[in-house]
Amino acid sequence: RLGRTGFKVSDISFGNAGMQDTSLLEYAMDRGINYVDTARQYYEMEVILGRLSPSLRDKLFITTKLEPEVFTSETTEEQILAAIDDSLKRLNTDRIDCCLVHSVGDPNLGGPDRTRNPAIVAAFHKARKAGKVRFWGASSHGPAMVADFDWLLDNTDIDMIMPGMNYMTKGLEPVLKKAAEKDVAVVAMKSLSAARKIDYSKFMKEGRTARQALLKWTLAQPGISTIALTMRTFEEIDEFVGASGGTGMSSTEKKVLEGYAAALGRDYCRPGCDGCLNACPQKVRIHDILRYRLYFNSYGREKYAMNLYASLPPGRNAANCVSCAGDCAGSCAFGLDIRSRLAEAHNELTI
Repeated sequence: RLGRTGFKVSDISFGNAGMQDTSLLEYAMDRGINYVDTARQYYEMEVILGRLSPSLRDKLFITTKLEPEVFTSETTEEQILAAIDDSLKRLNTDRIDCCLVHSVGDPNLGGPDRTRNPAIVAAFHKARKAGKVRFWGASSHGPAMVADFDWLLDNTDIDMIMPGMNYMTKGLEPVLKKAAEKDVAVVAMKSLSAARKIDYSKFMKEGRTARQALLKWTLAQPGISTIALTMRTFEEIDEFVGASGGTGMSSTEKKVLEGYAAALGRDYCRPGCDGCLNACPQKVRIHDILRYRLYFNSYGREKYAMNLYASLPPGRNAANCVSCAGDCAGSCAFGLDIRSRLAEAHNELTI
């Protein structure tokens, strides 16, 4: 059950950030998936999704995210409604099942006033009354996401939150509990974190995979309705759907997750952690750069990561970190050697 929406959702859902045609989604639907996540900023994915026939559209719960830059402390209702209309045209549909404020808790986009702009709730209420949006929510894997989700749950009638969360993240538990108490749907993302290039096959038997173990752990967390996953191949769809319905962990799977945590513990920058946010006097964008490094090394998106890094404002990249004494040292609660990781990122991501 997808929170107060009442929709009965598949616990594994389709994220289409890399979809080039609808055949993958159609195959996923054949496997029982009935929820699809997209966003205005995911290249032309809204347009591709709009190619579905009306008969297939009616079998899906479609969530999209408006561009993060739409939302500022001064954004008007009219600007938000115009963005919703743009997504409706691109999706080739008359309604969006759930429309999300994208990237709350990202300090690069503004402070708390950005999320607390009353125009947001007013615009979604108007869109709902007009039948253009059925439900609304917010998504984030930014360093201040916990605070923003918490405020939204306390002060608005938000229907859904979409946090970045996985076996390595900490601190979301109170938010998940509050969402459950208010019957707000929780859609997990970033649930595989850096698992794409980690091979734990020596631990796994009977065809199970480490990624399935990670998904089962996430599904076992209280209040989780579904996990949105980018699915690039038919084989990945089969693998992810293979974890559906599974919340009990075998001893083998527990061992896999312990090995996973040991391998990544001091190398993975967790969503929702703000420990290093103000650690650099040069205002190097630590959390962004470490996320770009993750895209480069684990997501197979090398060019994308390099372009993001190249677009950072002058002086805000990691060029100075190579010779810096390390003011950021000790600011990570999880023990990451931030300066070394930033220096590595600079070497990897510099064109």
